[in-house]
Amino acid sequence: MIKSIFFAIFHPDKGPQVLHQVPDGSITPSPPPSIDPAPLIDFDQISSHIIPKQELCDRLVTICTSKYRLLGYPVCIDDRRYERNEFIFNFAILLDEEDEFSTYKSVVRKLAKLFKALEEQSGFLSNEVTRAGVYALIEQVMEDLNNYSECMIPINESNTISLKLFPTYAPPPLVRAWHVPVSTIQLDLLMDVTWDLTMQKIVPFIDGINSIRRISELADADYNLTKKAISHLLYYGCLTLVDIFTFSAIYAVTAEISSLLVDSGMRDECMGYIRSSESTEIAFADVFALYCSLSQGVTLKKWCMENYQKLKGIDVRRFIGFGVIKGIIYRVHKYPVAGPAGSEQVSGRLAGFLKGGRSMDEICTELQVGEKDVLKMLDGCDIQIIHR
Repeated sequence: MIKSIFFAIFHPDKGPQVLHQVPDGSITPSPPPSIDPAPLIDFDQISSHIIPKQELCDRLVTICTSKYRLLGYPVCIDDRRYERNEFIFNFAILLDEEDEFSTYKSVVRKLAKLFKALEEQSGFLSNEVTRAGVYALIEQVMEDLNNYSECMIPINESNTISLKLFPTYAPPPLVRAWHVPVSTIQLDLLMDVTWDLTMQKIVPFIDGINSIRRISELADADYNLTKKAISHLLYYGCLTLVDIFTFSAIYAVTAEISSLLVDSGMRDECMGYIRSSESTEIAFADVFALYCSLSQGVTLKKWCMENYQKLKGIDVRRFIGFGVIKGIIYRVHKYPVAGPAGSEQVSGRLAGFLKGGRSMDEICTELQVGEKDVLKMLDGCDIQIIHR
């Protein structure tokens, strides 16, 4: 949230000056008599950065002081009509130092460029009559951005301040060929003819079963372009990634399993998601016990055979997928590691995957074979399978 917004210039005689500030007294003290609180920052201490030398103008300036972060974009206009043949001004905003500020960079940059154009066209800021309206403009900008995250304020008949705060997201996780994308929204309802061609080709094959490599093959799309498209969907929260589902996989519970007991919303979501048919009745106690029974050293196939009575009415794929996505269970990966003689016993591409850093999913995807085939290739060789 913006704590203050202000307009400063370089006065030929008085140096850096704040002409307009919202709220009043937030940057420099209001003239007496005034009941405004003390300024949030010491303007005199940082004024040389707000109104800098010409060499530092026309670029973003960020200053942290007194637990606040100041963002500005000083502008210098060279023209003989000004005293000292130049006019320097800055529209700056003040935020809490801990606030995410990247989305505000475009705001100060756009304000600076807009008013620079106005000044060059009509002397809007250097003219005392027209710049008197700056206070009302920046007051409205601050109010609208804080309340609505956007603003559209007319300046005159041909100019408008149009700003928007776009949300920022964390970088998406690294996309690998063996990852399986699972949609969190109905992508087919969002997609239209304006979408990227690769995106249109791959979306029908995102079903929570196909790996990214398989999706690119089914869609007849370039693999690298498919990865980029998946990354975009991940960035905007349209997808999440899980591992390839196989009955030879091993799963175990995490410390987050207790959240399934505490969070009633998650519990209801789980019961609705894992049910194989709407008419099937499932006891939550059985579902919770099934999750808790997943453990190291027990393959999913063996676990299903041991619990086949309790699994009636439960879609095992959805059961495992829900647990992985919510973080209440995790996949125990297999890593083949070659012993002293193992690297010599195995030839071809497979030999390069046996150093302990490549999971079985990755090996199977890269070689485009099943896990059984890989184990056959390794049969009789000095190879150890590490589970972690």
